[in-house]
Order: sequence, then structure tokens, then C-alpha cells
Amino acid sequence: MPRHQPGNSLRAARELYLEVTNDPSARPLVVASWQRSIEYEVKSGSLDAPYLDNPNLDSPLARAALPILDTLHEQLADDPVSTMITDRNGVVLSRKVSHEGLTTHLNRVRLAPGHVFSERYVGTNGIGTALASGRPVVIAGRQHYVEDLREFHCAAVPILHPTRRTLLGAFNLTSIRQGSDGMLMAFARSVAAQIEAEIEAITSRRERALFQDYMEACSSARPGPVLALNRDVVMMNEQLSTAVTGPDHHALLDHAREMADHPRLEGTRSIPLPSGRVAELRISRCRREDSDAGAVFRVRLIGRAQSTPALSVPPVRSGLGLVGSAPHWLRAVADSETAFVAGTWLHLLGEAGVGKRTLVEALHRAHGAGRRLQTREAPLSDSPAVTECWLHDIGELLAERSDVLLLSDVHLLGDQLRQRLTDLLLRRDGGATAQVVMTSQPSMVGADDELDRLCGASVEVPALRHRYGDTEQLARFFLRKYRPSGESLFSGDALTVLRRCPWPENVRQLESVIRGLARRRSGRMIQAQDLPPECRVSSNKVLTTIEALERDAILRGLMDHNSNVQRTAQDLGISRATMYRKMRRYGIVPSSLT
Repeated sequence: MPRHQPGNSLRAARELYLEVTNDPSARPLVVASWQRSIEYEVKSGSLDAPYLDNPNLDSPLARAALPILDTLHEQLADDPVSTMITDRNGVVLSRKVSHEGLTTHLNRVRLAPGHVFSERYVGTNGIGTALASGRPVVIAGRQHYVEDLREFHCAAVPILHPTRRTLLGAFNLTSIRQGSDGMLMAFARSVAAQIEAEIEAITSRRERALFQDYMEACSSARPGPVLALNRDVVMMNEQLSTAVTGPDHHALLDHAREMADHPRLEGTRSIPLPSGRVAELRISRCRREDSDAGAVFRVRLIGRAQSTPALSVPPVRSGLGLVGSAPHWLRAVADSETAFVAGTWLHLLGEAGVGKRTLVEALHRAHGAGRRLQTREAPLSDSPAVTECWLHDIGELLAERSDVLLLSDVHLLGDQLRQRLTDLLLRRDGGATAQVVMTSQPSMVGADDELDRLCGASVEVPALRHRYGDTEQLARFFLRKYRPSGESLFSGDALTVLRRCPWPENVRQLESVIRGLARRRSGRMIQAQDLPPECRVSSNKVLTTIEALERDAILRGLMDHNSNVQRTAQDLGISRATMYRKMRRYGIVPSSLT
């Protein structure tokens, strides 16, 4: 085949494609890859393999492959061969070179860790075509789409998960020495098979360890309902599967997965379920060979299931005037009210924005007649002057027996100030003092926290993503609040989007979204496309202001360009690799935007 010089690279690519398709020896797999490369508008005259920093080197594929490749390269000696492992997106995770002379050639074309060699970026090549087709391939010489790669002979084999058979990545063997394609492929297949076998062994050891702990829990003297899970496996015994069904089943798994994702979390937690029951989960970690194989939960179910109201009913208010009908929200409100009325010191735990302060204010309105509600935030500075003034102020307020003292966000206190506040409250405990209510975030407070033990009652306020059905009620409540004329309604599609959003900033974020809609819209029906970009993400990570602006810019760009990642990246002035990295970070799935 003639070598085309750079110029009009797309025209040259099409001409070469016609030659490839008319060549009787051309393989259909290569022809199809060239067609995809033209559709991606890859430039054959220039190489664009974007760089992705911080690739995940702790993946099962990377862990399994590296020891095998180390041994392999000891055997290859000075053969001009390079081996590579890529993830399923074509990002090169590792590269080993047996001959130093080959390193220069590979660096020149950026065939190195961190660079992306999917077909979308560099057209037909061993790595990208193996991943795109799901088949082992040899791409030799001029079969490469981009001219700079045509000196290489590459054999690549997809690597699949041993049980799920999902694509994990690829093994790639590259050389500049012409030889037998059959020998290259046989060698690549052999190494890929070794890697898959090692992945299976690692997975098997981890899952066997989890299964062993699960069986021990099930066969104990009083087993009860048992759940075990990791990222790949969920196991539950018959007692649990028959006792927890429907929405309770999904809620229990959601909570268990969140708990399992925190490797340091131990002990017991009570999880309110949508039916009104409470699941008490006692977690134990399954650790083998210095890795976390998963978690085993012993489950105790408390209470009886209650009927769940339909989602289409108007906003439900508790006796305190608070919106929401999720059983675990109502339980948190009821437990808080019982403690407040009894004059018990109360500690409210919950993520930012769940409504802890709103709950305290509602309790004070309903049961605080004649008493002042005094709120104090954690001091903004650790300087001695500021902390001394803050502690003195707290001491003065404690002396007012008729007051309710709300200490907000005590998880922000430093260790020294936290201890000094504890000492101050201990000296006042049992005397004529104000009633103390504290709020904090649960992940920030230790299980054996002395300050927490000063409170006679501790109540966890659920996150909005766990208040199944309350999102719609709250959205309608806030819409009436900010559009009191009542001329606006939500469409079914809009409500579906609102229910699916994880609301990382909870009720505070939902209210902000509805307030913005009420100010902007003049029509009667609020459609899904009227909702702001933040409602289209799947991540529950709380973002900084700058991160939120960046996320919204990406979302708006994708929505404007019909989910076209390349055009959005061009408009934003960032590379496609950076675009994909940020999409993963912010939980943006393009297919969910159309």
C-alpha cells in the first residue's frame, strides 16, 4: 500500500480506507475498525493520544498483571518487545520494555502509562481495536490508522472478569521487528490467559474469605438474618431474604453498601427502613492478605411494617409542621420531640443540609414557650482570644436555666477545644442549666466520644437519599412556598429526575433548586429539561463552589451538544481525557442526559 503524506489527513485516510477495503486480504475486523476511525474523525496524519493523570493502578487487573509481567521480562532478556496493560478505556496502566532501543520509539508516539489509546482518539491500533471489538487482534504496520504508528507490530488480547465476564482491559504486545503474526498472537494469548487466571485466583481467594465469614455467621448458635457483600458479591441467608422485601430490601442494601465503603467503620448502627421497621446492623470486616474482602452484617429487625403512603399525595406534615412521611424521618422527629419535651440534652447527628437546625427550631416553636433559643456556631478561629471568648459566652448561656442552647456543628471543634467544652458542660451537668442541643455530622464523631455521652439522647436525622418518597413531597412543598399562587406543577419526567438525584447536600440543596426554578419559570408545567444540571448527576460527593461551577459547565455543555463529549471538551478548552476524568469524578453519565 502507498504511504500517504500528511496534508488533508481525512481525505488521505478515506483514500487509504478504500484501498484497504478493496484488498482481498483485508480482514473484516480491520476494515470495521478503519470505518469507526473515520466516523470518529481521527486525523491519520497526526497522533492525539491524550494523557490521563493518576490512572487506577490498584485495579484487580493491575494487581494481577504486574507480577506476571515482571517474570516475563526476565525471560525476554534483550528482545525488542514491550508489554502493556491497559484499562477498559484504553488507558495504559503499565509498560515494560525489554530492549532500551525500543523505549525511544514508544515515547515518541506516547505509547506510555497514562496515555489513552482507544480507537476514538488514535484510530485502529492493537489496544483500541481489541477493546472495541472484544476480540484478540494483530495490527501490523500499515493497518494502523495513524501514520506515526505504522512502524509497530502489535498483538492485543482483551482481558475479562473471571465470573462476570465484563471487560477489564487488555494486554498488548508491541514490537518494531517484523515477524510472524501468528507467533505474536500466540504469545499474547498465553500471557493474557495467565493474567485472567491470576485475577480468578485473587477474586476466588477474596470471595472464599467472605463466604467463609458469611457461613460462620450463618452457622453460629443464634444466627438470625445475615448479609455479606463486597463490590462483586451479595449474599444473604433465607431468614433475611424472606423477612426483608420490596423497598426495605433496597434500602437495607443501600445502607449496607455505604457502610461497607468505609473500611474503618465497625460496631452497630440502626437503620430505619421505609416500612417503619428498624434494622440493627452489626458489621464485621473480612480482611485477608492485607486487603478488605468485604463485610458481614448480622441483622436484627425491630418493629412491625407500616403501610407506606403513595408518592402522589400532598406533602405530609408531622405534628411539628415538618414535611415528610418516610418512617425513619418520622421516627427521628418523634425521638427528638420526646427528648426535648423531657428536658433531656439532645445530640442530633446527620449530614449537612438534612434539616437538623430546622428540626430544633420546630421543637422550640411547639414546646419552648417562654424559653429563648440561643444558637452558637463553632468558632471560626483557633486563636486563644477567640476560643476563650466563645467558652465564656457558652458558660454565660448555660447559666440561664430558661434557655435552650443550640451548639451547632460541634464536629468542627478541634480536639483541645472539644475537651474544654466537655469539661465546661461536665461542671454544669446536674445543676440549673439551659437545655443543651448539639448538632454534628455522624462520620465526624467517634463511637466513644465523651462530649456525645453528655447528652441523654442521640438521634440520627436521615439523609434525603434515604427518605424514600419524601423528595416529591418536599419539592411540591417548596414550590408552593416560593410560588404561593400555585400556578406551577411538576411533570412526571421532572419528578422522576428529582427522585433519582442523590442530593449530596440534602434538603438544603433541593430547596435551593426549587427556589431557583420558581424565580425563573413563568410557565405552568415544570419539565425535566427545566431542571438545573446538578439534578443529572449520580455522585453524592459534596462539592466546593468551584467544583460545582465546573460540574455545571460540563453538564450544560453535554446537554447543549446532545451528549457529545468531544464537542463539549472543545468548547470548554480541555482535552477529552480531562473531560472523561471530570465526568467520572462528578458522576456524570452522558446517556442519562438525553
